[in-house]
Amino acid sequence: MLLVVVIASLLFLARYEDPRRVASGDSFWYMRQALIFTGTDPEVARIEAGSQVCRDLNRSSRARGEKPTCKNYVTAGFSPRYAAIFHSRPGYPLFAAPFVATLGLWTGMMAATLILALLAAVLAYLAVWLASGMRLAGVLAATVLFVLPTGFAMTRMLTESGVFAGYLAVLLGATLVVRGRRAGLFLVVPALAWLFAVRSASGMAMALTLLAAGALTALGRRHRWPGVLLGATGLLAALAWQLLSRVLHLPGLNDTIQDFATRHFKARPDVADPVGWLIERNLSFWPDQLALELAVPGTLAAFLFTVVVLVLRMRAVAALWIFTGLTGVLMLLAHPVDTEYHRLMAPIWLPVACAFGYAAALAIGQCRELPAAPQPAGLLPAAPQPAGLPPAAPQPAGLSPAGPEPATAEPRGPEPAGEPPALIPRPREPEPGSRQTTADRVAVPAGG
Repeated sequence: MLLVVVIASLLFLARYEDPRRVASGDSFWYMRQALIFTGTDPEVARIEAGSQVCRDLNRSSRARGEKPTCKNYVTAGFSPRYAAIFHSRPGYPLFAAPFVATLGLWTGMMAATLILALLAAVLAYLAVWLASGMRLAGVLAATVLFVLPTGFAMTRMLTESGVFAGYLAVLLGATLVVRGRRAGLFLVVPALAWLFAVRSASGMAMALTLLAAGALTALGRRHRWPGVLLGATGLLAALAWQLLSRVLHLPGLNDTIQDFATRHFKARPDVADPVGWLIERNLSFWPDQLALELAVPGTLAAFLFTVVVLVLRMRAVAALWIFTGLTGVLMLLAHPVDTEYHRLMAPIWLPVACAFGYAAALAIGQCRELPAAPQPAGLLPAAPQPAGLPPAAPQPAGLSPAGPEPATAEPRGPEPAGEPPALIPRPREPEPGSRQTTADRVAVPAGG
């Protein structure tokens, strides 16, 4: 596990150096909330958070060879309805608040992001190891997680690192349940609660994933009751969140659609039929996006390879991983915009990391098990000669190196099965200057 943490830390630092922006418009709200959680005045928090976003914009411009243009990040004039969307996501800034209070705003937020990313790597290692039975597969999957687009997403000052950690915690707990360990629910339930606190849409998507994967698993005979248990957990989580949202008057799908349709409640009034508007938007968005994917089918090919590997090699948990990857599609169905496509579709790379890690570990294992070059027929490998002894005298033709065996000698049995080579008894070599009788040679199996 320490190796996973070291590799993930190095890859996080490497991906963090990407010249693209670390802080976006959403990051402003998370920084502002984190400061408020530390006791900072809301107006002071607004100014300081805007200053950090502006500084990162200028850094990104200079890295691309452009002239910095941001002098004052405009944060005034947002609708309270828009701010309420971020107020309903306290998980990430609340987690970051102690780091912000200790290390400062920017360093504290990135320290919290790093820790969540490392947690995601450790959970990926454990989840893939448990699903595949190969520890090396877990190590490689955690490494691939930072090489794929998920690695870039986890190094930005957004909720992705926390969301991926929550997804992988649910997968780990659900895998334990499928293996007959109901204690896995003690990991699934807190992970779902964390997801709802970090980004409620991701929590709902994961609850629906458990419901669908559990129902599909329950159709089989071998894992029927674990599937029923997981499906019931997902259903209860979705219903509980709907009830809590109504009681606390939290923003829901309707508010998300209106935010998208009105450009953060500023450009135009609310649409009369938000669901109909969203359907029309999807009908115009997906044909063009699918055409782009088919033109460069790298993502589709990787996902199809993943489906094949999971179904053939990890069938018991295949549905869990595959449906988790498709949660990005659910995010885009609710927010079909091309500028957010790669970020919202990032979960599709979680099962890809699992499959690639397993395939790589399997290939490495097969390379290690390649047979040695065959020996010529009738020849046995010579036994090693102890240091300091003179070379053995040539044996007469027809005799084995250990001498002739009497007819009464019992045949030599096979070596103990499953015992490491170092633990198999070896014949004792004669001391220099001593004489070994034929009876002595018979008592010790020849050839070592």
